[in-house]
Amino acid sequence: MSARNPASMNLSGILVTAEAAQIDAVRAALAQLPGVTVDRFDRGTGRLVVIQEAADVQAEMAGFLRIRALPHVLATDLVVHHFEPPGQGDPGPAPTAAAPPDAPMHPRRTPP
Repeated sequence: MSARNPASMNLSGILVTAEAAQIDAVRAALAQLPGVTVDRFDRGTGRLVVIQEAADVQAEMAGFLRIRALPHVLATDLVVHHFEPPGQGDPGPAPTAAAPPDAPMHPRRTPP
């Protein structure tokens, strides 16, 4: 990932769909783009989960368009966007209460 701009942060989670037979070529092309990281990929479907970090929204959109224009890319979908304005900074991890490993995903509600 690129060096982070201390004044602001723009992160995008992008689902890229490529021709499955060309997924290695698309992965290699994505690796050459500044601020772009391939997090996961599926050879069978040609889908790649891409994280893009950019200094501002304009750079982010330019990067998105570069990804869309790569050979063998069939579709690009912005799945998530995170923006922190200048001066907001990273507050660190949010406090969480860890559930026991055997806890159900959705606790049962008792009727009133």
